[in-house]
Amino acid sequence: MVLFNDLINLESFLKFQLLKRGAESEIRLGSFADVKAIYKIRTKKDYMEEDLDIELRYSRTKKEAKILSIAYANGVNVPRIYAVYPSIGVIVMEYIYGITLKDLLINGNDESLKFSYLAGKELAKIHKSGIVHNDFTTSNIIIKEQEVYIIDFGLSEYSANIEDRAVDIHLYKRAVESTHARISSIIFNEFRKGYIDCLGSDKGEEIIKRSREIELRGRYVGERKTVWKP
Repeated sequence: MVLFNDLINLESFLKFQLLKRGAESEIRLGSFADVKAIYKIRTKKDYMEEDLDIELRYSRTKKEAKILSIAYANGVNVPRIYAVYPSIGVIVMEYIYGITLKDLLINGNDESLKFSYLAGKELAKIHKSGIVHNDFTTSNIIIKEQEVYIIDFGLSEYSANIEDRAVDIHLYKRAVESTHARISSIIFNEFRKGYIDCLGSDKGEEIIKRSREIELRGRYVGERKTVWKP
């Protein structure tokens, strides 16, 4: 990873092909050192005071790049970082060309259970690295050449807290249930196996148990809102 602190011309990056525009950033496909690369560009917030906006983009860009580097160093399948330009909020990283697990499941691919198992192993490796993803959904899991890759660490944090790890489990289960309800229990069971096989049964079961508690708390709150709805 190369960290560039000097200001450069952001406009040159904005000419690259736009793949996705979110609330916090744009994802563009361009090139870096003659290879295809993803440019994650944290966009300027016009409603925010300029100095604060610059500071937040700078710190969040450095943090995400550092977390990605730690994950990669610990054997997690994540995009390699090519360069970081924190002064303009840009991370340049490897282009992982493949299909998302979400689309794979929608298409009813016979290998989807295997990839759900592998996704569980990758999340366990993330957690063993002292990181929580905080947006661990099937949309952020890419299948490439029979391997599972995890993307979008923009919300990630450093944490070994059981509750924080359980939230990642809960997010995955909720994502599966929302789009693949008919087979969600089978998909999640394979994910659970992969997670426990990598993290270990004692710690893995403890975290999954906590994820169930989070799920029940959410249902309880939802039921109370329904009961007391004016």
